[in-house]
Amino acid sequence: MTGRLSVVTGSSGLLGGCLVPLLAARGDRLRLIDIVPADGDAAGDFIQADLQDTARVAAAVDGAEVVYHLAAAQRMKPQFARLSERQIFTMNVRGTENVLRAAERAGVRKVVVISSSGVYGVPRSVPCCEDHPERPLGAYGESKRVVERLCREVRARGLDVTVLRPMSLFGPRMTGIFVLLFEWVRRGSPVYMLGDGANRIQTTSGWDLARACIRAVDTAASSGEVLNIGSEPDTVPTVEAQVRTLIAHAGSHSSLVRIPAALLRNAARALHAVGLSPIVPEHYILADRTFVLDIERAKAVLGWRPEVTNVEMMTAAYDWYVRDGAAYRPAPHPVLGMLDRLTRAVGTTA
Repeated sequence: MTGRLSVVTGSSGLLGGCLVPLLAARGDRLRLIDIVPADGDAAGDFIQADLQDTARVAAAVDGAEVVYHLAAAQRMKPQFARLSERQIFTMNVRGTENVLRAAERAGVRKVVVISSSGVYGVPRSVPCCEDHPERPLGAYGESKRVVERLCREVRARGLDVTVLRPMSLFGPRMTGIFVLLFEWVRRGSPVYMLGDGANRIQTTSGWDLARACIRAVDTAASSGEVLNIGSEPDTVPTVEAQVRTLIAHAGSHSSLVRIPAALLRNAARALHAVGLSPIVPEHYILADRTFVLDIERAKAVLGWRPEVTNVEMMTAAYDWYVRDGAAYRPAPHPVLGMLDRLTRAVGTTA
């Protein structure tokens, strides 16, 4: 194979599962690195390593023309659930430092770095443009803010870097809070909704983000850009409408249970303080807020546009979860189990 050598960090995750096959289809030679073992049919040379291992990262990047840096630790991913907020922050920052330093030394032509809409914190205006104030709520979002600063620093020294800020990702290999939703719907259990569900939350298809990554490499105008990525803002339904559509799609007997926002936030803060919250601050603070990104700059710079709507990506991801997602099912959580039993006893549904 004579294609360019592309390195993909975080290749075993959701986005890696979308990007790697697209790159292989283009004829890229692939070198994959992740802390999680690769699938048996990984399309390239695989290195299992923590990105905090400077020597392993340098070896992975050596000789590469392009680096796609997708890897990131989050508390809602099972492999990182036991890490503290400080450990999450440190892993993401040190890992990115190693990737960028290795790319500089190896003379890599292009680096694409996945950041997050989490850098914005609570949105002050909707849709959020790239110049929205950055006020991250937790260690993950704060780590991404520092990661973006590192990208600006190496960009000033001559490394060609593009940063993409997606909303929450949907696709195969999903983990996190939305897998809880899928499991509730699959089992016909009550679905808990923070607030009245009238807010709108944009999401991102892993396949749409993978195509944006490739466009960033192929488009000279992307150099130095920081770009929002998500579904088309005008097609984002309310949270209630989206969840009811999923329940209908699944043929589930699940019902919606509305929990007052202030009550849930206070309870989640208390549980978080003692390490028992099933969700992280980014979720319980933002769950009843409208959060939609402006994606016009990405469309203009990359010549890209999303192909999948919020509803389409959620139903497709749910179908994957039911069919192939047994290994991704969330472990039982004592707080959620207690809430489920209480709800069934009281019969509070909407």
